[in-house]
Amino acid sequence: MLKTCITRAVLGIASLLALGCAHAQAPTFASVLEGAKREGALSISVSSPGLPETHKALFEAFNKRFGLNLKAEWTPASSVSTGTRLVAEFGRGKGNIDIVGAGGAEEAAVLIERGIIKAYPWAEVFGKELPQIGEVAGRAIPDLRGITLPVLDAVYGIAWNPDLIKDEDVPTSYEAVLDPRWQGKVAVNAFFLIPLDSTAFLVGRDKTIDMATRLVANKPVMERGTPAVSRAITVGQTPFGITTFHAAARSGTAAKPQKFKLFSDFIPISPVYVYVPENAPHPNAARLFAAWLVTEGMPIANKTELVPRVGDQGSPISDMVKAQQAKSGAKIASPRALSDVKEGEITRKAITDLLTSTK
Repeated sequence: MLKTCITRAVLGIASLLALGCAHAQAPTFASVLEGAKREGALSISVSSPGLPETHKALFEAFNKRFGLNLKAEWTPASSVSTGTRLVAEFGRGKGNIDIVGAGGAEEAAVLIERGIIKAYPWAEVFGKELPQIGEVAGRAIPDLRGITLPVLDAVYGIAWNPDLIKDEDVPTSYEAVLDPRWQGKVAVNAFFLIPLDSTAFLVGRDKTIDMATRLVANKPVMERGTPAVSRAITVGQTPFGITTFHAAARSGTAAKPQKFKLFSDFIPISPVYVYVPENAPHPNAARLFAAWLVTEGMPIANKTELVPRVGDQGSPISDMVKAQQAKSGAKIASPRALSDVKEGEITRKAITDLLTSTK
């Protein structure tokens, strides 16, 4: 009996100690800030924002905001290539990258499956200092909430060169782009005909493949990436193309901006995120900067390059989406869960097979 009581007492004390340690180790804003000061450095691999002047302005504002003097390095690398590197490094322990992005749900899902990125209490830790963080973190699809932070929305539509086509002649819907009259006159992303794969979330895979077949029959100008589509329009390679709001804005000039409008039938939106790997070499600095970047840092980034998010109320892209939906009833085509992402992989493979068979 005595032995049993002693055993229970020991187990009880052990449980209390464990709870005390867990409580002591729970992150707080103060502990994260102190940790960031000790770490003294930050390594970022995020493709957008991508301009050196944007990075410089962000680092200066961040250090001033929190009384830090971090030595920061920003590499605007692809989230796909960075993700591959993270997977390779993860098994070896400590990594070399603190913040990764701007990756979509597809890239994040791969890292989640391997335990490379995990949930973090963003609002609990940073909510007092950065009141917007809870709302911003909540914009992520449910499967990614708390794990990733939304940094940019790739909102697709039609951009055009007014020297080559009249405004009133530009197609108003994705369906109109498929008209044979536009054969050879539209530039598109050669990778899965992005964002056509997103339409499967609304109309189903069969309808999407039918649209892809008709688009390919129109012999579009294939470009390697969405920014390349906007460049093709700017130089006059094609009168118009399917690109993003921010790619169109970045391709034009103040004297001659590239014109852009949303589709009237559906609006493809691909949210992209930043996230902190579990083996980040400077985890406290990384968490603090990531939370600040997607809240107070966004207005600073937007001074030098457009980093649009539909959830930012009163922003140009937010107002544009609302106006188009009110006018035409256009529906949002965007992944709602990781299950959509899995389905999207099947659609993209079918589109890739279609493109390969027509070469």
